[in-house]
Amino acid sequence: MTPSSRRLLRTAHHAASLTGPRLALFGVLALVACWYPLSRAGALNDFRDSHLLHSYEDAGTRTLTRYGQLPLWNPWSCGGQYALGSPQTRVASPTLWVSAALGARRAEPVVLWTFLVLGMEGFFRYARRRVGSALGALGAAPLFGLTGFTALSWSIGWLNFAGFLLLPWLLVGTYHAARGRVSGAALVAGVFAFLLGFGGTYPVPMGALFVALEAGRTLYGMRGTARWRTALWGLGATALFTLAACAYRLWPLLETMRSSPRVMAGTPGHSIETLGRMLLELPASSGHSNPGNFFLVAVALALVPVAVALGRHRARYPLVLAALCVWMAAGYSAQPSLFAGLRLLPIFGTLRYPERFLVPAGLFIAELAALGIAVLLVRARRSPSPRWSWGAALACGLVVAGWGVQVHAFSRLTHWATLLAEPPPTPSEAERPFAQARGNRWAQGYFLAINRGSIACGEAWPVPMSERLRGDLPQEEYLEDTASGTARRVEWTPNRVEVDVAATRPTVLLVNQNWHPGWKASVGEVVSRDGLLGVQLPEGEHRVVLRFLPRSGIGGAVVSALAWVGLVFLAWRQRSRGGRLGPEALMVASVPLFIWAALLTAWREPVARAVPRNPDGSSMQVASLPPNARRLDVRFDVPVELVAAEVPPAPDAEGLLHMVLYWRVTGTVPRSAGVFVHLPGPEGSKRKNADHAVLGGTFFFREAPRNTLLRDAFAVSTKDWESGEWKVLVGLWHASGDGSRIGARGADGKPLTESRVEAGAFTVPAKTAQ
Repeated sequence: MTPSSRRLLRTAHHAASLTGPRLALFGVLALVACWYPLSRAGALNDFRDSHLLHSYEDAGTRTLTRYGQLPLWNPWSCGGQYALGSPQTRVASPTLWVSAALGARRAEPVVLWTFLVLGMEGFFRYARRRVGSALGALGAAPLFGLTGFTALSWSIGWLNFAGFLLLPWLLVGTYHAARGRVSGAALVAGVFAFLLGFGGTYPVPMGALFVALEAGRTLYGMRGTARWRTALWGLGATALFTLAACAYRLWPLLETMRSSPRVMAGTPGHSIETLGRMLLELPASSGHSNPGNFFLVAVALALVPVAVALGRHRARYPLVLAALCVWMAAGYSAQPSLFAGLRLLPIFGTLRYPERFLVPAGLFIAELAALGIAVLLVRARRSPSPRWSWGAALACGLVVAGWGVQVHAFSRLTHWATLLAEPPPTPSEAERPFAQARGNRWAQGYFLAINRGSIACGEAWPVPMSERLRGDLPQEEYLEDTASGTARRVEWTPNRVEVDVAATRPTVLLVNQNWHPGWKASVGEVVSRDGLLGVQLPEGEHRVVLRFLPRSGIGGAVVSALAWVGLVFLAWRQRSRGGRLGPEALMVASVPLFIWAALLTAWREPVARAVPRNPDGSSMQVASLPPNARRLDVRFDVPVELVAAEVPPAPDAEGLLHMVLYWRVTGTVPRSAGVFVHLPGPEGSKRKNADHAVLGGTFFFREAPRNTLLRDAFAVSTKDWESGEWKVLVGLWHASGDGSRIGARGADGKPLTESRVEAGAFTVPAKTAQ
């Protein structure tokens, strides 16, 4: 390497180490990548998921700016729901203040741009320590920070998935926490608290997984040294502080999961070829197909062999982690399935799409790319051979060119968004009193503008909703017995409703919103009327003030505040006296958790539970069998009984065959157990299946209520089936395991052939000529 090239290299390294110029570079790359979203700021994204998720942010913004209240209760969605307890809302995040300042729609591309810059800077800080080269870390940072999945997520309204870009910050914080620094504990706790508030249903559990791996790797590397004990104290205190700092959001979410568990079934999987296309295929200009959704420019993969060959020791960990992520992303297509094993753990059972593990895979591939650049630059500086200089220059040139390709791919994915400005116009604001409407779960973006709540719910979890909700009431607050007096609204806000009631006798005031135990009344007693919010009142004239003061929201905020007070105290102590996180840090971190336990014990509340229902709206739990049900009384080798079945003699006019199976669970059942339904037809026809792992789309057998009749209703379309008689054969199998069948015995106690029972038969009529 010539003296001039050495000087140029030193200058480039110095420039990469300067925060200001580096952030300016990242800001420009992010600006070009998300120019389309920024140029269309304020437009309505007409994709159905965007309508739903954006309405949550809009509701939080309106609650804050119009009513001066914290977004605790959201009356505009699903007949009213606990905003902090809804997993996908972003209203508990500091980004809500950006939405309040700019407007919810205008804020989204600004938040996207900010996340891109944070993602690149976070990767730089993580990779520079890993590879020992500022220039190598700078070169690879845009390859991760501009990952295609972030663009796709924005284009369909899933902005909360931008939280994946904060994963490097979690790993940086874990590194510093293991070295006893309060800043590391604060960084980990702060990022997790932010992600929970931002609706990080995937980034949070996946981030926790990689933080645990990073902590394990750090402890393993320190084994046998004096630093091991310091790392153990630091990581332990960090875990406790993180738990407490997240309580403001974690407590409401745990409350929701307890009352309305989110069930994710199925066995999703992808071949290696498909995963390769997701990572390497340039996204199309429009559409929502899978290829290219996680685009990572190929130059990153091209540098992996260089990193492995020349930096073997440092390449080992990211290479193994990248391989594990790809294995996880393959889902159930890989045998054995690492993703299936992960879903058996608490919380991780709610993960549905394994391919999202390609995002952390991209992080570790980009780390290997940074390492490849770094080792080439070191060889070029130390070796007299010009080929290393040419190799390093070629790698740097390819990486810079890769920035352009990555920006282009990101921009293409943002163009997948269906942004509406004119025509049709974005929703026009209309000042009118709040009222519930029948609504449309895929067009909620239009309802808040006219101050209408939607009782058509599109959530992915069973929101506790009352059957008595109405979209056609002349007034939203009324007396259950209309002859008992009058009710008149005085003031309405999301978290506070004021009503004047004149009651000639004891009565119940009803509010056309869902009941939740967090509602408190100034007069009388708050009650649930079939899930509808009510207040039991004595005779007389009353001004009833209803306030939403949830235990988990208020108590969680207290616990989180105490956690940050503890961190500030430790930071002051460390700055004034020196030292590292030790046993005293663990004691300080335990205080908020003891307060949390005390609040749980002293402040009791009932639970708002969702009524378990089948996809057709029928109740899952029934008191007795209907007269037309066929008794089967089949017992399986797990504590499950198939009590009866309903199979109609023929499909309906639309070709749908509606079947019902009646189950009873009497004990603990493996999570892998699922239902297989085989439908063999006339000779020569291909057998059909109606297998399902979840009863009624609500319960796995393991989580199902015990010792009660469960009505499992489902349907199959027979439009293209051959005419003739078809049988319905039912049994249990390990759907998410090895695929083996679970043994069964009939009503006579004898083993059933092929572990299945004939539940009925039906006839598909011959097709009539048109």
